[in-house]
Amino acid sequence: MALQRALVVVRVAKAKNRDSGRSMHFRPGKQSQSANSTCEETQRGGKGSSKTTRSQRTNKTYKQRVSGRPTVDDVERASRGDRTKAMGVVEREAPYRLTRDEREAWERAKKRGVLETRSTSKDALAPHRFPLVNTHRAYCDATARMFVCVEQDAQGEDEVVVDLSTLRARADGAARARLMTMGVEVGAIVDDLCGDEEPLAAQMRYVAITKAGLERTALVELLDGGEVETTPSPSEDDIDAARDAVAVVADRVRALKDSGKSNADEDVKAGVQELISLKATLEAMEAAASRNIEGSDQTGVNAEEELESVEEEARRSIEELPIHGLPERFVRFKCSDRAMAKSLSKAISQEDLSPLCL
Repeated sequence: MALQRALVVVRVAKAKNRDSGRSMHFRPGKQSQSANSTCEETQRGGKGSSKTTRSQRTNKTYKQRVSGRPTVDDVERASRGDRTKAMGVVEREAPYRLTRDEREAWERAKKRGVLETRSTSKDALAPHRFPLVNTHRAYCDATARMFVCVEQDAQGEDEVVVDLSTLRARADGAARARLMTMGVEVGAIVDDLCGDEEPLAAQMRYVAITKAGLERTALVELLDGGEVETTPSPSEDDIDAARDAVAVVADRVRALKDSGKSNADEDVKAGVQELISLKATLEAMEAAASRNIEGSDQTGVNAEEELESVEEEARRSIEELPIHGLPERFVRFKCSDRAMAKSLSKAISQEDLSPLCL
């Protein structure tokens, strides 16, 4: 006798939802709730709804914007064209993804501390940045080192470019002076593109101009090296002279009235009109003097508070902005041959300038 076995299904794995496994939520629709009718289910989320689907919630990554230096891992991700863990690491509309040859050059630059690039342009490096320069500058910022690059010329007259913005210093004048001394000692032609302005002062001027917009405020004029124009206040001698003139005319009008004349007489009318005019002038001078005194005190207080606010904002931006948001601080060295450029760039990369930066 053949033994027949029946397959008994105890439990069937159910899909997450009614749509064969897709991660969508459902909710009861506005249909009849009677026992004989089936309640249709409508999709949660979609156009015009504030609800999000499960797939949207699980696949959505909540990232924080980079504050200050990025991580080396994020720079590596940017060099491969992958998404970084923090927002703002890469500059929008600027290339960062490296090719195979560029990656080999970048690996050499990370070991030596000097980036070597081919350059056929005589302009500054900033307007001609490309993925290798962008990525290595971000890497130097992540590792808190100087950006050192050798622009190799076809004739061998290479130039060494040093960017101090990756140090995020508020004052780098002493460091730039040390670099210039090193360049002069080997016989290179040195060009300091930063001038005499320190990073904090430059950032304060930028913040003040940004806040002011199109207006040339007193603070902007002061940070630009100009002088603030002020309206001269009337002196005490001028005010005393105006008071004496008012007293003289008042005595004359009083003498005319004591002599028996009235306000209907022409000379009394002329004296009264002159007295009114002199009194108005005196009141205006006294008001201007008091206004300038109070205004100068208040302007001094406001200017001091605004200057402190701008300085605090400038310090914060130097510390927290991504490196592509900070201006380059270039020092260029024109070398007569490639050997000089290589030896100078190696010496600069090994120089510790942190004690000279504030």
